[in-house]
Amino acid sequence: MIITGAALAGVADRWGSALTGAIPPTTGALPERRDPRLSATVLDRLDHRLADLRQLDDEFGGRELHQLAVAEFNWLTRLADQADYGTAAGQRLFSLVTEAARLCGWLHFDAAHHAAAQSYYVAALRSSASASDSLTGAHVLACMSFQATLTGHHQEAIALIDAAEDQTKHTATPRLRALLASRKARAYAKAGDAASCGRALNDAERRLDATTSLTPEPDWIYFFDESELAAQAAACWVDLRQPAKARPLIDNALSTMNPQYVRDRTIYHVRSAEAHLHANDLDLACDDLHTAADLAGHTGSVRSIHTIHSARRAMSRYDRDARVQKLDLQLADLAA
Repeated sequence: MIITGAALAGVADRWGSALTGAIPPTTGALPERRDPRLSATVLDRLDHRLADLRQLDDEFGGRELHQLAVAEFNWLTRLADQADYGTAAGQRLFSLVTEAARLCGWLHFDAAHHAAAQSYYVAALRSSASASDSLTGAHVLACMSFQATLTGHHQEAIALIDAAEDQTKHTATPRLRALLASRKARAYAKAGDAASCGRALNDAERRLDATTSLTPEPDWIYFFDESELAAQAAACWVDLRQPAKARPLIDNALSTMNPQYVRDRTIYHVRSAEAHLHANDLDLACDDLHTAADLAGHTGSVRSIHTIHSARRAMSRYDRDARVQKLDLQLADLAA
């Protein structure tokens, strides 16, 4: 990552200041102009293109799709710079720019291009401030927090969620609050703070239980449901080396998850393998890694492949075991 420590927290602070008007958004004010090309119908079509990219990501991952997302972001940015539009259309267009930049960041993160991911996330925060779109901006911070967690910057990850919660305390839906709490739980787990992790997971569960079908939700939060929360909670307990708590959550997530989410299924089979390993069950750990490797061959997620190899390294004390050597034959063909 290129931004860490206080500088990373400063990015979130500047975003909050831009949202509240303490400093102007760096992308500039929205002009009072009109362009018939940017009708509500056209904006709907642009929105649907981003929705398609999100759903393709669920199946194919970042390596296959990040260049498509960049092309989408560049086109939307040119529209924002060159087209004529009024305030309402402009705010919606800048929200689309925000989501396109977030997708670029997420897909680059999934492809292990961490510096590029951060650059797109920062661009997404800037455009969300121009759109006065605190909810999408909070989702960007949640993605940045997840990246920070998985790259060892746990305190920065927690600070990013704190900033997101602060700026959306009056506007966030229960589902978004649950998502933010789950990201904070992951950071606490990686930091080894089981008590704080447990409190954050309880908060996430309570928030998700408060959702109803009548609550309007942003389109991009479709993925965060009971299965996803169970999977994130399981990952927390795996990181905290508490396999008895992780096991029922992993089993729940894998049995209820959308089969189209190939990358997620890959990663959660790895988490299952890690939980089995912590419980000293090498047979089941190897079985899960075999399954994960099979799934990884159908997705372009470098993160998934790195996760598989990381779990295999945790088996190093069994290097001479025939079951692990058989696994190694399969993993030899699994290159990131």
